[in-house]
Amino acid sequence: MQTYIRKILFLSAAATGLLGAASNVLAQPAPYQPAPYQLQIQADPGWRRDAPQVAVERDGWQRFEAPPPRYEAVPPPARSGYAWQRGYWERRHRDEPRWVKGYWVAVQPVAVVAPPPPPLPPAPVQQRPKIERISADALFRFDQSSLGQMLPAGRAQLAALAKRLAASRYARVEVRGYTDRLGSDSYNLNLSIRRANTVKDVLVSYGIPAARVKAVGLGAQDPVTQCRDGLQQEALIRCLLPNRRVEIATFAMP
Repeated sequence: MQTYIRKILFLSAAATGLLGAASNVLAQPAPYQPAPYQLQIQADPGWRRDAPQVAVERDGWQRFEAPPPRYEAVPPPARSGYAWQRGYWERRHRDEPRWVKGYWVAVQPVAVVAPPPPPLPPAPVQQRPKIERISADALFRFDQSSLGQMLPAGRAQLAALAKRLAASRYARVEVRGYTDRLGSDSYNLNLSIRRANTVKDVLVSYGIPAARVKAVGLGAQDPVTQCRDGLQQEALIRCLLPNRRVEIATFAMP
């Protein structure tokens, strides 16, 4: 019986010792295992000269006070195509922080593309006027141009033209006087101007607004026909008849 009691006490003491040893083992902290990468610690961007700097360590997000930042001036002159990287505090694993000096960093230049020029405005469309041609010999006798010298047949043609204009929509009317090549250029130009002004006065008398009628003289320009030299005077005058004319150009509304 006593032997049995001794065995029980021995086993109890042994179990108690094992439990105590296990508790001591569990109570000991695990050895520190450094992270397999480097940790870069930078000061908070909102630091002040008189405030301690707090940096963040990435493994476990533990915060600690970093040394105050060091003030470094950007070395002149500035380098084209580079940006200045300020110095910062760096900490590797559990070592003491160390200051990394500032350095130049190459930057990718941003291509500035000029905006395309604005498109050119469309060219104005040249309106082709409607042209009615009246022979000057139907309006006047040879070398005549005044209102009192206008022939009845020519006045009747202008009256019919004014009636058609009044019944249509038009922007403006241009009366162009022409002569043949007989005579000097200055005389022919003045004669064509007088005839154009006379035709304009007749159109205005039939109700066409004077502000919308323009008279121009072009002399012997733009001949309709060409006559050979060597003709007799009367034959040459008959040959040049188409060149002696008055054209009424009517421009429609845009």
